Parts: sequence; structure tokens; C-alpha cells
Amino acid sequence: MVAEQVTLPDFGIRLQRIAAAALRTLLGVALLALVALNVANAIARATGIVVIGVDEVLVFGMIWMVMLGMLLVTAERSHIALEILSTRAGPRMALALSILTHSVMMMACGYAALQSFYFVQRVSALGQTSMALGMPMLIPHSALIIGFGGTAVIALMLIMRDVLALAAPSRVAAT
Repeated sequence: MVAEQVTLPDFGIRLQRIAAAALRTLLGVALLALVALNVANAIARATGIVVIGVDEVLVFGMIWMVMLGMLLVTAERSHIALEILSTRAGPRMALALSILTHSVMMMACGYAALQSFYFVQRVSALGQTSMALGMPMLIPHSALIIGFGGTAVIALMLIMRDVLALAAPSRVAAT
């Protein structure tokens, strides 16, 4: 019996799929938990019970979900794109448009991540906490660093993949 040999690109693709599935599951569970928390909070308020901090948890949770979801959307290339151009273009032009789109995305998200990092540094230095829970504001604001920074890194990886595909004409037809 011969063991199946796994190449590095195959392993990377498998690892990417496993990570994406795990993140998608985490986001789904988090969304269900936030919906349940929101329903419980609404029922509590209807009965005259005020639960402190639930609104903060809901807002901060949604921010984290959006930022982590942005990583998935970018990695799967399902973000908003200029489809009217890319669907009418040939394979090489579609790759060039993808490179342009991801370059703009990488620069914008990299800039946003850097500015978010500076902001989190200032908030942390001041020791700022949330009003209801006293949660360090480092926690919710770090979602922006991870979301924008991760998206910039993923966009860079997509650019490199597209440049390699563009450089190898035999691979362009297969994409």
C-alpha cells in the first residue's frame, strides 16, 4: 500500500478550507448566541428586568462578527467586485482586474488597520473601559485591527496567486 503524498500547495488549500469552515461555524454559533441573548434581553425588559451590559455585548459581538466575516468574504473572493467588467473580460484581463481590485483593497485595509492600531494604543494607554461592563475598550477595538489587517494580508496572498497565474499563460485558461 502506497501512502498518498500531499504537496505543500495541497496542504495549504486543505488548511485554508478547514480554517474557513471552523471560522464559519464559529460565526454561526456566535450569531445564534447573540440572537438568543437579544431575545432574552427583550423578554427581561418586557417583564421589567434590566440586565446591565447586554447591549454592549450585542454591539461588540456584532463588530467582531463583521470583521471576522470580512476575512472569509475576501478569502473566498465573494466581496463586492466590478463583475460587469470581469465577467465580460477574458481570463487574462479578469486576472488583471482582480490584481487591481485586491491591490486597492490591500492598501485601504492596511491603512485602516494601521490607524486602528494607533487608536487602540491610545485607548489602552488611557485605560478606557466600556460604560456598562467595564470591559477594556482594547477588546472591541482590536476587532478592527484583526479584520482590516487580516483582509490586507489575504488580499496580498490573492494578488500573489493572481500574478503567478498571469505569469503562467497555461494556468490562465484553467482559472
